[in-house]
Amino acid sequence: MRRPSSLLLLFPLLALGIRVGSRGPFSPRLLAAVFLLLAGAWLYAAYRGRPGNGLFRAALCAAALLIGQVAMLPEQAWVVPREGEFSGRVYAVQPLSFDQRVLVQLHSSAHRVAVHLPLQARVAVGDELTFRGTVAQPAKAPNPGVFCYRSYLRRLGVFGVSYPPEFVISRQEKVGLLERVRAVLRRNVTAHVRHPGLVLALVLGERDQLGDDRRETWRLLGISHLLAISGMHVGYLALGVSWVMGRLPWRPWLKYLILQCFLFMYIVVSGTGASAWRAFLVSALGGYAGIRGLRRDALHIWAAAGWTLLLLKPAFAFDLGFLLSFAASGGILLWGPTLRLGWKRRIPAYLVQSLLLSTAAQLALAPFLLGSFGEVALLGPVATLLFLPCTAVLLVVGLLTALGLGFLGLGRILNGVMGVVGALEAMLLPYARQWTLGTLTLPEVVVWWLFFIYAGWRLRLPRVTKPRQTYIQLLSMFVVLCFFMSLPPAVRRPLEVTALNVGQGDSFFLRTPSGRSILIDGGGDWAPWQPGGRDVGAQRVVPYLRHRQVERLDYVILSHPHDDHLGGLLAVLEAFPVGLVVDNGDSHTSPTYERYLDLLAAKDIPYRVVRAGDRLDLGDGITLTVLYPGELRPNLPAAQNNNSLLFKVEYGGMRLLFTGDLEAPVLWDLAHDPDLDLRAQWLKIPHHGSRGSLVEEFYQAVDPNWAVIPVGPNPFGHPHGEVLAALEARGISWRTTEEGPVTFEVWWGVWGRFRRSAS
Repeated sequence: MRRPSSLLLLFPLLALGIRVGSRGPFSPRLLAAVFLLLAGAWLYAAYRGRPGNGLFRAALCAAALLIGQVAMLPEQAWVVPREGEFSGRVYAVQPLSFDQRVLVQLHSSAHRVAVHLPLQARVAVGDELTFRGTVAQPAKAPNPGVFCYRSYLRRLGVFGVSYPPEFVISRQEKVGLLERVRAVLRRNVTAHVRHPGLVLALVLGERDQLGDDRRETWRLLGISHLLAISGMHVGYLALGVSWVMGRLPWRPWLKYLILQCFLFMYIVVSGTGASAWRAFLVSALGGYAGIRGLRRDALHIWAAAGWTLLLLKPAFAFDLGFLLSFAASGGILLWGPTLRLGWKRRIPAYLVQSLLLSTAAQLALAPFLLGSFGEVALLGPVATLLFLPCTAVLLVVGLLTALGLGFLGLGRILNGVMGVVGALEAMLLPYARQWTLGTLTLPEVVVWWLFFIYAGWRLRLPRVTKPRQTYIQLLSMFVVLCFFMSLPPAVRRPLEVTALNVGQGDSFFLRTPSGRSILIDGGGDWAPWQPGGRDVGAQRVVPYLRHRQVERLDYVILSHPHDDHLGGLLAVLEAFPVGLVVDNGDSHTSPTYERYLDLLAAKDIPYRVVRAGDRLDLGDGITLTVLYPGELRPNLPAAQNNNSLLFKVEYGGMRLLFTGDLEAPVLWDLAHDPDLDLRAQWLKIPHHGSRGSLVEEFYQAVDPNWAVIPVGPNPFGHPHGEVLAALEARGISWRTTEEGPVTFEVWWGVWGRFRRSAS
C-alpha cells in the first residue's frame, strides 16, 4: 500500500464533514450544487483517462458536508417550537431523579423526541403515547463543562424535547420478543452467580447493575472500556463460534452466514452501541473478503465499517463511544505491524506486544479522553492486560450461563473469577494515577497526537521509503516538536479572556500563557425574574473551571458586592484554593456578602483592598492596574455600582478595560479626567449594556475595537438598543454571552481575536 486510498480517507472526512456541516455554515442547496459540479468534473476527467484524485476528494468533502447538513434537518424542525397534539411509539424509557425520559418516534413525521413524564406514569417500550404540549430544541450547555442535554440527545438521534401537561398512554399488553429473551438470559445469570452485576454488564450491557464503587474503581484504573459491549466482546464470541464451526464439515459460506447471524442476534439482544456494530461490520467485511480471496487490509476494513455506520446513522459522529471505539481500534491497527515482535520466546513476546498495543490504543485515545474527561489513566495499559483474561472468561462463561448451561457448574467458575477480579482491584487501585493536561494545552496534545498518527502510518510503509530515511524524517519532526514545545509559553499560547454565561451577571476567566488563572466576578441570581434556588457558582462557574482543569485560582477579583457579581464566587471559594482575593472594600448588608467574608476568614484566604494606582503582576509581562476608585464615594446615586472597580489589563501593546457596573455620572467624570489614560482595544461594556451607562465621551476616550456585553434574561431590556447602535456606529465588534461564553485571545501582546468557546 503506497498511499492511503480515497476509501480510507472517506471515513475521517465523513466524520469531520458531518460535525462541521451540522453547524449549518453552508446552504444545503449550495453544497448539493458544488457536489454535483465536482462529481461531474471528476467523471469527465475519468472518462478522458485522467486520474482526477483531487477532484474526487473535493467531491467527497462536499458530500460529507452535505450529509452533515441533511443529518441535522430533524434538529432544524424544532428550532421554532411547535405546539399541538403529537402521538408516537415508545422505543426507550429511562427513569431519572425527578421524572422519566421517554423516547418516542412520532407517527406524523418519524422524528424522534424525548418526552418527560412523571415517575408514576406506567409506560413501557412498545406503548403508544399521545401528548399535548410544546416540542422544542433541548437546552444546550450554558458553558463548557456543564452537562449539555442537546448534545446528549443528539448522540441518540433525538432532536426535540417536550414536558407535556397532558398525555395518554395506550398500553401494549404483549411483552416484545426481545425483552422476553433478555429476561430469560438475565434470570439464568442471576440464578447461578452470587454478585451478578459485573457479569450482566459484560454479557448484556446492563452497567446500571454495577455499584458506584466498582464503576469508580474501573474508571481510575482506566479499564471502563472493558465494561461496554465492544469490539473485544464481539471478537471473543466470533473466535469461539469460529472455533466450533471449524470442526464441522460445512461449506465456508454457510459457516460465514451462521457466524454473522449469531453476532447480529447477540448485538441486538445486548442492546449495545457503536463499538459492537463496528466489530460486527469488520467481521462481516473481513469474512466476506476472506471467502472471496480478496486482499484484506485491516485499516481499510476499519474505515469501511466507520463510514458505513456514519451513512446509516450520521448521529454517530457526535457519539463519544463511537469516537473512542474507532480511535482505540484505529491506533492498534495502525501500529500493529510496527509493534510486531519476532522474539523466539512466544510468551514474553506476546505479553510485551500486548502491552505495547494497549499503550498505542491509549495514546490514540488521549486527545478524546482529555477533551471529554480531562484525564487519562496512566495505569490503563497494564490494568487492561491484567484484567483482559478475567474479562474474557466472565464474558464467555457468562454467556454460556445465560444460554442455560449454568447447571454444568459454570456459576462456580464465574464466582471464582469474580474473586480474582476483586483481588486485582484491591492490588492495583493504590497505584492508580491520572494524567491531566497540566502545563500542556489540548491543542498541543493534538499536535503530538497527529505526529503519533503520522509516525504510525510512515512506519508501516517500509516499501515506499527506505526505513533509514523514514527514521531520519520522524526524528527530525520529533526534534522540531520538542523545540516548539520548549519555547516560552508566551510564544506558544495566548492570553485568554472568557466571558462566562452566568445569566444576568458578570463572570470573566483569564488564563495567562504560563497558566495562571484569574476569576473576575462570579455571577449570581438575586432578582425575582430569574429561576429560584439556582446556584450559578455551583452549576455554571465551578464546572467550567473544572473543565479548564483549574486546580488553583491565583487571583479572584470582585468588582463590587452586588449578588449578580458576588453570588457565584461563594461556590468558587469553597471549591478551589485561592492565592489572593481582591475587591474595593465596599461592604454590603446582604447574606451573600456576609457569607463571602465568612469564607475568607474560615479558609484563611489572603485578602486585599485595592485603590486607583495599585498594580498586580500576572506574569508573562501582563499587568493589572486599578484606575478607579481612589476612595469610596458612598454618597453617589447607585453607590455600589458607581464604586465598581475599573481596571486595565495590559499585555504588550494590547489593553483590556473592565468596568464593572459603572454608570453615567462616574463614566463622564472618568472620560474628562486629563490624568487618566482610558485607551483600550477591548472593553467590557459597563452595566450589562444599560442605557444608563451610555456616555459617548467615555467611548471616545477608550476607543475600543472589540467589546463584550455580559447579559442574560432580564426585564430591563439589556443590552439596550441605543448601546448596540452606538457600538455599530463606532465600528466596534461586539459579542454577548446570551448564547454561550465568549473568549477573546491576545497573541504575543500585539494581536487579538474573538474565539467562540466550544460548548
